[in-house]
Amino acid sequence: MVAQKDIDLNEPLDEKVSSTLSKSALTPELTKAAITLQGDRYKQLQAKLTKFIIWHPYFVTFYIILFPSVLVYYLWDFISISESMIELYYIISRNKRDFFVQIIVSAPVMAGIFGIFGFIAYILGDQIGAITDKYVAQKYCDYTFGFDVKEFASDPKTPLLKNGKNTELVVYRNQPIAVATLKPDWDQCTEENFIVNITGVHVRKVFAQVDFDQFLFEWAILRSRELYQEFLIQKNSKVKNGTIFIVTDAYSFDTQQQKLLARNGFRLLSSSWELNPFNPSLKSYEKALNKLFGISRGTFGLLLTTEKDDVELLKGSDILENGQVRKRH
Repeated sequence: MVAQKDIDLNEPLDEKVSSTLSKSALTPELTKAAITLQGDRYKQLQAKLTKFIIWHPYFVTFYIILFPSVLVYYLWDFISISESMIELYYIISRNKRDFFVQIIVSAPVMAGIFGIFGFIAYILGDQIGAITDKYVAQKYCDYTFGFDVKEFASDPKTPLLKNGKNTELVVYRNQPIAVATLKPDWDQCTEENFIVNITGVHVRKVFAQVDFDQFLFEWAILRSRELYQEFLIQKNSKVKNGTIFIVTDAYSFDTQQQKLLARNGFRLLSSSWELNPFNPSLKSYEKALNKLFGISRGTFGLLLTTEKDDVELLKGSDILENGQVRKRH
C-alpha cells in the first residue's frame, strides 16, 4: 500500500501551512483522501435530508396545530375562566406556580410528539445513511471511481494509473478539500454517441460557499470531451459530428446541487423514489413516505456535440487561476 494522504474532516486546516491552492488528478497516495471526501458527500446529504424533513411544510403545519393544542389542553383551567387575553394574563400572573406546573407536565407530551417526527426523519434519512455506513465495506467506492481502488492505492506504477485522470481534486493548504469523479459507460459508448456518468462531486462543508463545485463540473464536462476524443483515436474513427451525453444524479432535497446542474445546462431526465443507487432495497413504507414528502433521486443529463468548442464553458472561470477563487453570492 502506498503511503496515504490522511485528511480529517472534523479538524480545521493547519494555518501554518502555506495557503496554496492547486488541483490534482487522483494518484495512489491521494486515494484515501478522495474516498473520504466522496463518502462525506453522503454524510452531508443525510444531514440535508433530515433537515428537509424536519422543516417540511407538512411537519411545520403539524407543529403549528399540535403544540398549541397541547398547551390549550393543559392550560384549559386558566383559559376557561378567562373572558379575554388580558384577564388570562392576570390570572396566570396570580397563579404562576400552577401555570408552570402545567407547562412542565405538558413538556413530555410535546417532546413525544417531536420525537415521533424525529423518528420519521431518522427512518427516511437512514436511506442515505446506509450508503455512508457501507461506502467502503461494500465497495460502493469502486462503483464511484470505476475501478478497484484498493489495487490502485497499492502500487505507484499500477496499470490503473491512467484512470486517475478521471478524478479531479482541489487541494488547499496541502489538504484535498473537493473532489469530482466521472467514468465512461463503456458498455453503451459508440463512436457516434459517447456516454459519461459523473458519479460524484463534493466540496468540504467549510468551503461550500466557494464555487469549487462549479469548477469541478466544468472540469468534468471538458474531461468528457477529452475522453471522447481519445476513444475516437483508439477506434481510428472518422466520426466528426458525434454527441457526448453526460449524466449525473441529484436529490430533490439538495436544491444547491439542482441549481448548479441547471446553471450548467443539465435537464431532468427521470426520477426515482429509490435513494440508494448502489444497493436498491426500497421498502414499501419508505416508498410511501418518500412520495408523501417528495423525496426522490433525479437523473440529469447534458447533451454536447463535437461541433461546439467546450473550452467556451470555461471562459471567465478564474477558479484556481493565480490562487483566486469565486465566492457564491
